[in-house]
Amino acid sequence: MESKEVKIVSKNDAKIWMEESEVCREYYKTDKITFGMSELAPGAVGAVDRGHSEAHEVFYCVQGEVLCYVSQDDRYYHLFAGGAMLVPEGKDHKLFNIGETKAILTWSCAPHQ
Repeated sequence: MESKEVKIVSKNDAKIWMEESEVCREYYKTDKITFGMSELAPGAVGAVDRGHSEAHEVFYCVQGEVLCYVSQDDRYYHLFAGGAMLVPEGKDHKLFNIGETKAILTWSCAPHQ
């Protein structure tokens, strides 16, 4: 059973890991939603995320310029700061920072990852 209390998680307390050159932080993971953030240095490439069988994923580009490759579409999607992207369940994706500054993206999966 999940807590009904409001919870604040700082950047230093988030779960952190690397996916190739992508720094990933997971702030929340419940049975209804997952929320996190990714950072990529200029020129950095993330690992292939195989997609989520039961969840849609939303990316929001906070800073920078990235391409997101989806193999099922054989297409690169271009994201700039202020833009968002919805990835339907089951679609893989891979991030490429093509800008000159660090790229920061938030991501969320629902109903769960």
